[in-house]
Amino acid sequence: MDEPIGRDLFEALGEHPELELHALLVLRDGVTVLERYAEPYRPGDRPLVYSASKAFSATAVGLAIGEGRFALDDRIVDLLDAAPDVDDRVAQITVHHLLSMSTGHTEDTIDAMTAGPPEGWVEAFLAIRPQQPVGSCHVYNNGASFLLGELVRRHTGADLLAYLRPRVLEPLGIEATWDTDPVGRCLGWTGLHVDVRGLAALGELLRCDGVWQGRRLLPEGWVARATAKQIATLEPSPEWNLGYGYQVWMGRDGFRLDGAYGQFAFVLPGRDLVVAVQSAQSCTQVLIDLLWEHLPTLGDTGSGLSAVPIPADSGLGTTWVHAGAVALDATMVDDGEEVGPPADLAGVGAFRTGDGITLDLVAEGHEVRLAVTPGQWRRQSLRLSGIEVPVALAAGADEAGTLHVRLVFTDTPHTLRLRLGADGSAAQAWKVNPLQGPSLAAMRAH
Repeated sequence: MDEPIGRDLFEALGEHPELELHALLVLRDGVTVLERYAEPYRPGDRPLVYSASKAFSATAVGLAIGEGRFALDDRIVDLLDAAPDVDDRVAQITVHHLLSMSTGHTEDTIDAMTAGPPEGWVEAFLAIRPQQPVGSCHVYNNGASFLLGELVRRHTGADLLAYLRPRVLEPLGIEATWDTDPVGRCLGWTGLHVDVRGLAALGELLRCDGVWQGRRLLPEGWVARATAKQIATLEPSPEWNLGYGYQVWMGRDGFRLDGAYGQFAFVLPGRDLVVAVQSAQSCTQVLIDLLWEHLPTLGDTGSGLSAVPIPADSGLGTTWVHAGAVALDATMVDDGEEVGPPADLAGVGAFRTGDGITLDLVAEGHEVRLAVTPGQWRRQSLRLSGIEVPVALAAGADEAGTLHVRLVFTDTPHTLRLRLGADGSAAQAWKVNPLQGPSLAAMRAH
C-alpha cells in the first residue's frame, strides 16, 4: 500500500526540534491539497509575516505603474520632489533600482534612515550616497522598500493597505492589517499581518500571471518582470544566493515571498504549486531543504503539524512569587538564535487553583491576570489598558518545582518564555527575537 502523501515531511519535521512550524498550506493548480496548523495557532490567525510584506508593497507599485502613476525608469528624486543639490548617484536611482534593491548601497539604509524623526525618513534616505555605482550590485535594503510605499502614497493618495484592498486583497479574500510608523504610514518593508491562506493567495495570483478566477488584477507583463531575476545576489546562505527580483527571492525553482524566521510562499509555476509556511526559527535553510526534499509528496494526509511544545507538569509546587523586574536569561534562548532585549515584566506571581494555574504579572506597567491549564494551550487576551493582545498560554512545573510558562503571541511568530523558581527567582527570554522590539502592546494585528 502506498504511504500517505506528505507523511514523510511530518516525520522529518519531528526529527528537527529546532524547527517550529505554525501553519502550512499547499495549493496545486489553485486547489488546496494540504492545510495544517500547529496548536495554539488556528485558521484565521494573522501573524506578522515580516519581509514577506515586501511582495505586497511591490504589487502595489506594479498596480500604480499600470495605472500610469509613474514608470519603472522614473528617477525617485523627481517622483519625491528632492532638493536640487541631491548627490549625483542618488539622482540616478529609479523605481526599478528600489524594487530590485540595486541602488548601489553596500549596506541596508534602514538604520540611518530611521535614526531621525519619521517625517524626515525620505530625505534621510536621499542623503545616503550609494557606495557603488547605481545598478551594479545588490544589498538587502529595507530603506528602499519603505520608499516604494512612499511612492504609492504620494502618487495615488492612498497608503499601501488602502490602495491594495479593493484592487487585490478583497478579490483574493485576504484580510490583513499593516503596522505603521509613528506618523501612521504602512511600513512597507515589514509589518503586514496576514494568515497563511493570504500568503498562499498572493503566491497563486503571481503564479497565474496576475489573473484571478479569469479576471486580470495585475497589469499584463508585470508578474513576468517582477518574478524574474533582476540582479545577482551574494549571500552566505545558498538559498539567498540565487538572485533577486522585485521584492522576491529567486529559488531553485520559481521564486518566493520571504519573511524573517520562516514566513514563506514558495511559488513554483512549472509544478503548478504554491507552498505557504508560517513558522519560527532562524535556521530557515534547514526548513527549506526539508520542504524541497519532500516537495514531490506534499499533499493531503491525515498527519498534522506537532503543537508548539508545552512544558510538562510534575504537579509540584503551589505558589511562585517574584518581586521586581524579570531579567533576561540568555541560557533560555535556543542555540543559534539571537538574544533579544527582554519584555517589560515585573511582579510576577503564580499559584495553583484546582486543575489550573493563575498567573499574575505587571506588563508594561499594567496589572494582568492570565489563566493556564497544564497540559494544553489556553487562548485569551493580554489586556494592557485599552489594548488587547491575543495570546495563548501553557505552563508546567518541573521535578524541581520550577514553573515554566510559555506565552505565544498568536498575531506574531513569537513566544515569550518565563521561568519562576520556588526560591523567588524569575527569568525570561524570547523563542525568536522580535525584530520590531520587545513591546508587548505591539504584538498584535492592528
